[in-house]
Amino acid sequence: MIIRRLTIKNFGKIHEKTMKLSPGINVLYGENESGKTTVHTFLKSMFYGISRLRGRAAKTDAYSTYEPWENPSVYGGTVWFESGGKKYRLSRNFSKTHQASEFFCEDDGELLDIERGDLEAVLGGISEIVYENTVSVAQLKSVTGQDLVRELQNYMASYQGTGDSSVDLGRAMQILKMTRKGFQVQAQKRKKETEKEKEKITVNMEYVRKDMDKLREQQEEVFAQEESLQMTREDDGEALLNERIENAERKLRTYGGLMAITFAGAVLGTTGLWLLFPGVMYPGVLLGAAGLFLLAWEFLRYRRLHDELERRQRTKNRWMQKQEKLRWNRDSIQEAFKEKEIALGNLEADYREVEERAYLPLSEEMEIEALNLAMETIETISGNIHNQVGEKLRLRTSKILSEITGGRYQEVLMDAGFHMMVNTQERTIPLASLSRGTMEQIYFALRMAAGELLCGKVRFPVILDDVFGMYDEERLAAVLRWLYKEHRQVIISTCHRREMEILEKEGIPYKKLPL
Repeated sequence: MIIRRLTIKNFGKIHEKTMKLSPGINVLYGENESGKTTVHTFLKSMFYGISRLRGRAAKTDAYSTYEPWENPSVYGGTVWFESGGKKYRLSRNFSKTHQASEFFCEDDGELLDIERGDLEAVLGGISEIVYENTVSVAQLKSVTGQDLVRELQNYMASYQGTGDSSVDLGRAMQILKMTRKGFQVQAQKRKKETEKEKEKITVNMEYVRKDMDKLREQQEEVFAQEESLQMTREDDGEALLNERIENAERKLRTYGGLMAITFAGAVLGTTGLWLLFPGVMYPGVLLGAAGLFLLAWEFLRYRRLHDELERRQRTKNRWMQKQEKLRWNRDSIQEAFKEKEIALGNLEADYREVEERAYLPLSEEMEIEALNLAMETIETISGNIHNQVGEKLRLRTSKILSEITGGRYQEVLMDAGFHMMVNTQERTIPLASLSRGTMEQIYFALRMAAGELLCGKVRFPVILDDVFGMYDEERLAAVLRWLYKEHRQVIISTCHRREMEILEKEGIPYKKLPL
C-alpha cells in the first residue's frame, strides 16, 4: 500500500494543506506545534474514522481535540492511495452536522461503500488496534501495549498452518463454549425436572400409602363391628336371632291354645253346673269367675309374648340392616383398597422408570462430551499453532533486532504472554535491565515483525511520529538503513534535522515534506 497524496481541508490547526508523498522514505519536518501529530492523526482518522465520546469524555476525545475552530462544518480531507494494484480516492467530512464520506476506485470508476465494508476489505481487514500497534507509532507510544498482545493471541488462535486465518479457531472455541454452556444449562434443567418428577411421585406414593393405612383402619373397624354382631363367629348371629323368634312364636302359639282351652273349659264347666244344679248359682259363678281370671292372666302373658316376638323381629331387622351396611362398607373398602394398590403399583413403576432414566446419559450430556472433545482438539491445535506462529514471530523479531543493532543482540526470547528477554549468548537479560534506547529498538523490531504477521499481504506504510528521541545516531542510522532495505513506504515526522542528515550521509533517498 502506497499513500500517493493527501489534502487536509480542515483538521486541527491545518487548513488547505496538500502533500505529495514518494513510495520510499518521506520526512515530515516541522518545528514543535507545527502539526506533525495532526497529520499522523489525520491519516488514521481517514482510514478508521474518528472517535466521538459522550459526557465529560467528549471534551477531551480525538474528535473534540482536532475539531476546527473556524468553519467546523468542513472537518476532514482527502487521501489518494494505491492498494492491491489499484488506485483509490478516500474523502471524509467528520463534521457532525455535515458528515459525509466517499470512497472511489479511480481505475474502475466504481464508487465503493464504506458502510458495507469496502474500505475494510481494501485495507485487508486490518483493525485500528493492529494499525496503532504495528505500522503506525504515535509520539511517546513506541512501547507496545496489551492491545497488541491480545491481537497476536487472537491471530494465533485463528491461524492455520499456512497462515490462513479464514477459519477462526478462537471464534470457534468461543462458539463451542457458548454452545456447551447452553447444553449444560439444559442438562441441569433436565436433571432438576427429573428430581422434581421423582419428588412428586414420592409424595403421591406417600399419600396413597396413607390412604391405604386409613382404609386398613376402617377395615379393622368393620371387622370389629361384624364381630360384635356375631357375623364372623361360628354361632351365626342370624341363626341365633331366628331361633329366638321361633321360640317366641312357639310360646305365643302355646299360650293361644291354652287361652282357647281355658275359655272353652270355663264355658263348658259353668254351663254343666247350671244344667246339673239348676237351682244353685254359686258354684257356676265361682267356676266362671275362676275361668275368666285364668283367661285374663293367660291373655296378659300372651300379650307379653306377642310384644317380645315383635321386639325380636325388630331386633333381627335392625341386625340385618347393620349387617348389610357393614358388608357394603367392607366391600367398598376392599374395592378402594384394591384401587389404591393398583395406583401404588403404577407409581412405583413410574418411579423405577424415572430412576432408570436418570442413570442413562442425557442427550445434552452426550453433546457436552462431544463439545469437550472438540474443544480439546482445538486447544491441541491452537497450542501447536501458538508454538509455530509464536516461534515465527520470535525469529522475525530477533532477525530485525540483530540487523538494527549490528548483531549485538541476535536472539529475543518470548513467552506465551509476549514477555520478552534478550539472549546475548552469555546470559539472558530482561528488558527492564536494558537501556531505554535498546528497549526502543526491541519494541520497534516487535512492531515491525507483528505488522508483517498481522497485516498479511497489505504492506501498510510505516508511519513514525517523533519516535526516535531515545535513539543515538548509530541506532537511528541502523533503523533507517533497515527501513530502506525493506522497500517500505515510510513517513517520519520529526522536529530535528538529524534524520535527514543521517539519510543523506547513508545515501538513502528521501522526500522532505515541510510543514
